[in-house]
Amino acid sequence: MAKLNWAKDWSVGIRVRIERDGSVILSESASELVAEIGRHGSITKAAKAAGISYRKAWTVVQEVNQAAGDTLIQAAVGGVKGGGAKLTERGRFAQAVYDEVRRAMHEAAAGALERTIGSSDTASCLHLAAAISLQEVVGEVLSVYALRQPTVRIRAVFGASNELADHVLSGAACDIFMSAEQSEIGRLHNAKKLVPRSRRTIAFNGLSAISQREKIAGSASGLLNDRIGRVALAEPACPLGKYSKRYLETLGIYERLMPKVVHVDNSRAVLTAVASGAADAGLAFTSDAARSRDCRALFDVPTSQVSAEYVAALVRTGKRPGHAKAFLEFMLSREAATCFRRCGFRGTGG
Repeated sequence: MAKLNWAKDWSVGIRVRIERDGSVILSESASELVAEIGRHGSITKAAKAAGISYRKAWTVVQEVNQAAGDTLIQAAVGGVKGGGAKLTERGRFAQAVYDEVRRAMHEAAAGALERTIGSSDTASCLHLAAAISLQEVVGEVLSVYALRQPTVRIRAVFGASNELADHVLSGAACDIFMSAEQSEIGRLHNAKKLVPRSRRTIAFNGLSAISQREKIAGSASGLLNDRIGRVALAEPACPLGKYSKRYLETLGIYERLMPKVVHVDNSRAVLTAVASGAADAGLAFTSDAARSRDCRALFDVPTSQVSAEYVAALVRTGKRPGHAKAFLEFMLSREAATCFRRCGFRGTGG
């Protein structure tokens, strides 16, 4: 029998739902709203982040609680902040279960497709180099993309942007480079390592102040109060450190905060320092703060003040330019934007 190939217009769709007696408690759209409510503590802000109206969001909240036969979301209508809300302990549990099952199902399906029809030719892989802060969201995007293009294998390497750029400059295999460090993008461009006019802004990230304690600070100036002994900040040499320093300097409190500061390597290290008690509060990327189960957000820095821009570009020495261009275009799609939003970023697709 002749070998059959995967049709270009085929894809595998997966729909994960948590149900109770046939009633849907959490679906993909509902879980996204629930996650945003858990992060923002506001139906208004959660609805905006999820891209739906407040009215629709309020309806979803009622439907989730009714289907669950329990209160997963405690919500209040109106008020100065337009509908405060929070997840109950059971609500946080349900959301965590949904996230884990959805992620596992996508990864399992992508793996099954690769084993069944994917190419075993590792020399034909696309090589993706991405900043470490993109690790989780890129993993989600790759799982989704694999269900649509299972014959295209993509190998991702994550690390510090300057180290990844050094590897590209030394001739390491790379088809696509992603980073929030504009100087490293510029370094590769000046060395003529990037395909001209291939740079695309794929997402934005913000800053969030985090702590294990509630309401010890509602703004950056609150980090100076006596209730906070130590503040974790990323080293000024890394992207998060540069954004944090610039933000605090704009407010005129960077130098005043220095006696309290504990410097760490990156955003994940900020979370670790706060979760371990080595610091009472810290400034992390919003994407990391949104996924943390050990820390809670004290406040989000307005994107009008700080917004980290993530850029992707094609590398000249890439061996599969057509596949690389197609994946870069997918990073700008509505599906990819959903992955970014789920991981605390703001995608540019859709």
